[in-house]
Amino acid sequence: MMNELQERVTKSISLVDQDKMPLFEALVHYAKQKVTPFDVPGHKMGAQMNPLKMALGETAMRMDVNSMKELDLLSHPQFVIKEAQDLAADAFGADHAYFLVNGTTIGIHAMIMAACKPGDTLLVPRNCHKSVMDGIILSGVKPVFIKPEVDYHFGISHGISVSNVRKAIEAHPEAGTLLVTYPTYFGSMSDLATICRIAHDQDMTVIVDSAHGAHLGFMSEEMIDPIYAGADVVAVSMHKTGGSLTQSSILLLNNNRIASKQIRKVLDMLQTTSANYLLMSSLDVARRELSLYGKKRYSQLQSIIEEAINEIESASNYEILKAPYVKDHYDQSYDWTKLVIRVNGIGLTGFEVYTLLKEKYGIQMELAEGYVIMAIVTGSDTRESIEKLVLALKDIEKNLGHRSMIMLPHVTADQVNELVISPRDAFYAAQESITIDDAVGRICADTLMIYPPGIPLVIPGERISTDILKQYHYYRKTFGNVLTESKETNHITVIKENA
Repeated sequence: MMNELQERVTKSISLVDQDKMPLFEALVHYAKQKVTPFDVPGHKMGAQMNPLKMALGETAMRMDVNSMKELDLLSHPQFVIKEAQDLAADAFGADHAYFLVNGTTIGIHAMIMAACKPGDTLLVPRNCHKSVMDGIILSGVKPVFIKPEVDYHFGISHGISVSNVRKAIEAHPEAGTLLVTYPTYFGSMSDLATICRIAHDQDMTVIVDSAHGAHLGFMSEEMIDPIYAGADVVAVSMHKTGGSLTQSSILLLNNNRIASKQIRKVLDMLQTTSANYLLMSSLDVARRELSLYGKKRYSQLQSIIEEAINEIESASNYEILKAPYVKDHYDQSYDWTKLVIRVNGIGLTGFEVYTLLKEKYGIQMELAEGYVIMAIVTGSDTRESIEKLVLALKDIEKNLGHRSMIMLPHVTADQVNELVISPRDAFYAAQESITIDDAVGRICADTLMIYPPGIPLVIPGERISTDILKQYHYYRKTFGNVLTESKETNHITVIKENA
């Protein structure tokens, strides 16, 4: 009984602390002062009227300032930034939190470079984000890719299984670090607590790309936050699901396996010395909102989403990805804020429905794939915004859908490509640009992907297969936007042979 009372008291004190916004409040206070700036930035707190000031307003321009004593310094926080980061660490249950102003991308790079030395082996899911691949190139680690669970029914990939993680660890005892994507872009969540225990038993460090999981610790108890699951370092995109401004993220650290000074050393090397205070202060505000109101808002939202799912699926050929399905088929949990809607049952592709929703109904979805579209729901959504989506989907099926279901041969990648040489070696090798149809069998020096979600079809060092070629042409035909480094259409950069 005493322990329960102490826990309640601790939480109440924590919530009182979480009401603070030290960095945001200091920035607003500074913006209200009558300061004559002779420092950067050059717009001088919006001194001149121009289109930017007209759009953003006086206050935003006055809050876009440079590092100074009363506003602290991100690379050496001692005052309001330090207090704001400490509050974030407390909110997420971590030992340390570091503000990021170049998105979770920079956090992922920092995690890999702090955990691994050049030449070390890193176990990593093949359906990870491009930023992970770039971190592999920057760090010089040797990746061992783990195949994710492929869902042919929805045409997407889920997380990596416990059994595949165990096999990878047994096959590569030299590996010192495991990277996990949690949740995946589509919301599935591996049994991270078990994975962490298995890895830690082998003295491995677990780093987590939780770009789409900033909200997990502020929902119901069923949603397990990666820090509480036992992860050592976690990168979260507060701007994606936490409510902060785009490009603002947080890196969370538990001290057991990586020293705080090592994380800070790498971040100081990678991050700008001119950190944007609007971005950082938005992290302060978003953290407060999640801490104080997250559980209540998500509790209210969950019942609205359940009603919406029932309404969408009622007397229709739509199907929505749900927790029981993911658990039964893949033994993983599921984040219901990712509304993944299977639309090929109405005779349209996800790309077609995505376009219709935007052009006809003014609804911007997060992404489309061959079979599905996805909406990301956050605490800022309302019954009205959800109902607008429901009505639009009903109207599309009634007036624009077809009777026959669409089945596509190349809806999702289901193989791990052959890695011939390390991504870093491929990046620095002699290269040439050739037509992609002539590239089968060649070693890639490029990164091919559609964005979103930013998961590469092929990366530097992998052999280009006929399956990759089919996937490329499929996306070019249906979506029309495949990102490559080559400047020429239908070309790809490969390593020169006999160079």
